[in-house]
Amino acid sequence: MTLVGYTVEATDGAVGAIDRATYDGPQVVITDGDGGRLRLDVDTVQRIDHRAHKVYLGVSRRELRRR
Repeated sequence: MTLVGYTVEATDGAVGAIDRATYDGPQVVITDGDGGRLRLDVDTVQRIDHRAHKVYLGVSRRELRRR
C-alpha cells in the first residue's frame, strides 16, 4: 500500500503531504511537493487513517525540525 497523496499531521498541526516516500531501514523519507525532504523514524508515526488519507505523527512540528 502506498501513502503517496496522504497528508501528514504532527501533534500541533499539518506538516504537509506525501509526494514520494522511501523506506530507508528504520526511517521514512518524505518528499513534499516543494522538493523538501523530511526524514522520520518509523516510530514517530502514531497511526495511519486510510479512509481520511492521513498519517498522524506522535511528535510536534518543532520536534521534527530538530531531527
